Order: sequence, then structure tokens, then C-alpha cells
Amino acid sequence: MLKSKNLPRELWVEAVDCAVYQLNMSLTKSVRNQTPQEAWSGRKPTASHLRVFESVEYLHVPDQERKKLDDKSKKYLFLGG
Repeated sequence: MLKSKNLPRELWVEAVDCAVYQLNMSLTKSVRNQTPQEAWSGRKPTASHLRVFESVEYLHVPDQERKKLDDKSKKYLFLGG
């Protein structure tokens, strides 16, 4: 993931964390066609919250934390799953 996105090596922890999270949401034979997360929690996982590794996201800035002409959102680089 780091190499394909030309990211620095300092972000390897986030890349590994993202990969492990995705693996835990994948089917496996060792727990009878369940995901490891489903076997552990008893609930089927959803993928609706997953994002592309290294995607641009915008975070809303509340009214109390900005002035009248300030931007209403901040641009961030999302590195998780």
C-alpha cells in the first residue's frame, strides 16, 4: 500500500493496521466461513464505513472554533480503513 501510493516509510504502522483490519473482515475457512471479527463478536461486520487507503477527507469545523470568514472544513489525508 505504501509503495503504490508513494507514501513515506514512517506510515508503515498505519498501512499494516489497515491491512490487518481488512483481513479480519474477510472470510476464512478456519472459523467455518465466517470472518474472524464475526467469530469473535458474534455479529456480521459491515463494510459501509471503509474508505480507500490514502483518500482525501474533509472534517467539519464547528462554528465555535472558527471566525466568520474561516473555512467551514479542513482537508485531511485519511490513512485508515
